[in-house]
Amino acid sequence: MRPGFSAGQCARSGIEQAAHETDVSISRSEQEADDAREVAARSSITSGLLLTVGAWLAARVVVGVAHGPTRNPFAARPANWARWDSFNYFKIAVHGRTFGRCDSAQFAAAPNPLHTTWCGTAGWLPGYPWLIRALQPTGLDVTHAAVAISWFAIATALFLVWYGWCRDLSRARAFAVLLLFGLFPGAVYNFAVFPTSLALAFVVGALIAAVRERYLLGAVLLTGAGLCYPSAWFAAIGVAVVLVALGSPFGVGEVLRRACYGFLGLASLFGLVLVDRPWNALFLMDGQRGLRAPGFPGQDFLRLVFTHSTVEQRILGDWTAWVLAAQGLLAVGIAGAVGVLAVVAWRRHGQDVMLLYPAAVGVAVVLGVLALNANGGAWNRSVVLAAPTVVGLRRLPLAYLYVIVAAVGITAVVLSSTFFDGRLV
Repeated sequence: MRPGFSAGQCARSGIEQAAHETDVSISRSEQEADDAREVAARSSITSGLLLTVGAWLAARVVVGVAHGPTRNPFAARPANWARWDSFNYFKIAVHGRTFGRCDSAQFAAAPNPLHTTWCGTAGWLPGYPWLIRALQPTGLDVTHAAVAISWFAIATALFLVWYGWCRDLSRARAFAVLLLFGLFPGAVYNFAVFPTSLALAFVVGALIAAVRERYLLGAVLLTGAGLCYPSAWFAAIGVAVVLVALGSPFGVGEVLRRACYGFLGLASLFGLVLVDRPWNALFLMDGQRGLRAPGFPGQDFLRLVFTHSTVEQRILGDWTAWVLAAQGLLAVGIAGAVGVLAVVAWRRHGQDVMLLYPAAVGVAVVLGVLALNANGGAWNRSVVLAAPTVVGLRRLPLAYLYVIVAAVGITAVVLSSTFFDGRLV
């Protein structure tokens, strides 16, 4: 016993010292656990970045391999990637959107090969050109800025797919999912001077926000997507439907709250109606003769698949016409299969929002393209906004997953070549 201390005091001192040592030990253990989690997170992010780079490079090689000047995956010459609508996006970036009768003084001297009534650039959305213009202070001209945005946007979309749905998968499986996303029908437009990859990045971000119940953020991101490409409006409708359906067990108040968020996801559409002069300029231009296939909704898809007689297929020729039909079937088949899987999983196991939201986007985009009776080219362009649905296949046997990747890869090689040689818009 220490001099001047009673037995009780010594006992209390020993207990306090032991408690202090225990606290220190627990603190060290918690710190070590936190450090381990941080190292694992860094390692995981590093793995995700490497998978993203690998999938981006693979997709870039596939879409460019059939065209000599684009075989080098780092060849970013804008002239190779600008076709068709690209030039309208350049015009909007420089001059803003325009609209008027083709026989007016403003447009009388402009080419009008389809003999349309309305001319200008109001038929194209402003989000992508706005971002092109925003990069002008960096010293990039509009053409190089457009390519840079597209390439960075598809890389961002790929990383978000990994972050949202592939972190718990093996690397081989995660890579297959990313490849399937990157090569989904219309892949070449994600690297070209087109806004599809930017819209996709917004849509995937919105899906992650919806899964995490960050509904306002999701609505803002869907608004960004809708300012870039019209198919994103169908994606927003798909998200809104699931959002409201999942809120129905919680009463009318929750349904109305979620419906408001769903409505906000379409703010880009309503905003354009309010801002455009006239209010329906976009729809007047988009609905002109020659820009929509005649017939009932879905009729041009039936022509695409069964008779190969769409205008685009007649231009392409027999072999490539078959490939375009196969690609259309792949898009519909993947979206439909994931939709069925989502419904079955919901009935058996309850809500799986990680599956329901992407499935809804895929089904909504495909149904939207069918409902508009869009021309054959839409199955190599507009339908690319259904790409997020592929995450619903992530649990397939790995061999089956790579078979699907091979199928979409083959169609991507063949149809990308028609983009470069100017046969298919």
